[in-house]
Amino acid sequence: MKEIAMFFIIFFLIFSTAATAEPWSEMADVTTVYPHTEGLIFVTTYVNTQISTCDNGRRFSISKDHPNYDVMVSTMLAAFMGSKRITFHIESNQQGCQPTIDRFRVAK
Repeated sequence: MKEIAMFFIIFFLIFSTAATAEPWSEMADVTTVYPHTEGLIFVTTYVNTQISTCDNGRRFSISKDHPNYDVMVSTMLAAFMGSKRITFHIESNQQGCQPTIDRFRVAK
């Protein structure tokens, strides 16, 4: 009985961690940016239809509530205007039209 309980605990820990993993995108081009009442929305060449349900899984956002919003938006706009590629981290447990990101990297 003890072994069965231990099996279920280990099984739950493994699969709950996998289900709530916070994904990083692949390197992508930013194709569109536009301000919205809730923050800055951007569309990329990266596709994740399991998380983003708009623009064929390519729409994401930076929330106005992010503590570093001004820096993130200005950096995103610079990357867009300079045609630089980005990779970004999607905040956990989200699915919707424009899931929010909490950080990103800009590549040369």
